[in-house]
Amino acid sequence: MNFTITGFSFVCVAIALAYFLPSDRRRTLLPIALAVVGTAAYLASAWMNGTDPLSPNVFAYASFALYFCGISVLARDIQRIATVMLGIACGSTVFFVLIGTFLTATGSITDLWKYGVAPAATVFVLYLGAARGARWPTVAVLLIGLAGVSLILNYRSHALVCGGVALLLALSKYKGGTLPLVVRLATVVAFGALFSWLLELAARDGLLGQSLREKVLMQSDGSLPMLLAGRTEPPLSLTAIFQRPLLGWGNADNISREAYVHAQHTAMQIGFDRSFPFEYAWKLPNGSLSLHSILLGSWAEAGVLAALVPLWLLWACYRLIFVSGAAGVWTPLLMYLGMQATWDILFSPWSYNLPAVFAVIACSYVALQTPGRHRSGAAIDYRLFRSVRNRTPTRRAS
Repeated sequence: MNFTITGFSFVCVAIALAYFLPSDRRRTLLPIALAVVGTAAYLASAWMNGTDPLSPNVFAYASFALYFCGISVLARDIQRIATVMLGIACGSTVFFVLIGTFLTATGSITDLWKYGVAPAATVFVLYLGAARGARWPTVAVLLIGLAGVSLILNYRSHALVCGGVALLLALSKYKGGTLPLVVRLATVVAFGALFSWLLELAARDGLLGQSLREKVLMQSDGSLPMLLAGRTEPPLSLTAIFQRPLLGWGNADNISREAYVHAQHTAMQIGFDRSFPFEYAWKLPNGSLSLHSILLGSWAEAGVLAALVPLWLLWACYRLIFVSGAAGVWTPLLMYLGMQATWDILFSPWSYNLPAVFAVIACSYVALQTPGRHRSGAAIDYRLFRSVRNRTPTRRAS
């Protein structure tokens, strides 16, 4: 998909060096340093294994670092960072509608939503809610509505993320926001387990459409939890990591046949049926192996040093999910970005504009660490929209 090069990347190339100029900007070199280490790990692994050093995955971290510098120059507070995120969402929508991938080019609304525009649509809705100063119950209802749409269109993980963010918003307001973090985290985990159980029951009864029913029946034979049944690649990824933890395989397609067969045996030992279609589940239509996890895939391809960026991003996502309350009206958007990115890092491959989204998360994390900066933009916007709404009836009366 050439996800490392987009129109926005050319803008960032033009301005990224300004990040290193003297200023009062709160700066951190940690994500840039980790991206450099990760890129070096990929290049070293490609050289040692004789794989293609110009594949997109090799430069994914360099692309992330470029976006991080560019966005840091363009946006210095949460309000402006959110606006950049809105632009990225609009660009993603244009790409998937006009160009797309082999997954979204089927002409199906379901495929376009699931494999393309659902995250961008959610960003648009949450941005509009923040700009209008919507209260958290309204935002929670919007998220539940988006979750319902995703359930209908067979996008279960997005429905889970939207429902989880709605629950977190309610928990963050419960008892004036004094609910302990451990309780909130445990509640969200319990919600995920309950969501999976209820979803399986509803799907088996055909309440969510025939397509989802057939998919759930195929994936859930009782021997595996639904998460592992839906994301079957971890045995392959972990086997590849255990065999070459330091330098990796250079590329997923370079994983040896012996490791592939060993991963199949491991999968069957933990509950996969012997008749499970591994060739179908672990390979893309073009024959390439699919590890389907940015964290595990990066580690398997380029070794342990390549896993540092995803691990740091998981920490940044945690901060956005549970410690972004000071961002005011932008809190729901940051929570959603953190939770969706957590899922993507653990259970999704690289896709279009994802390095830019990760850069937005990194910039938001840095902004949240800057006293006062993350509040000003949100507060000004909120007062502006409130004042406009309050003055409008007076003007009409006069």
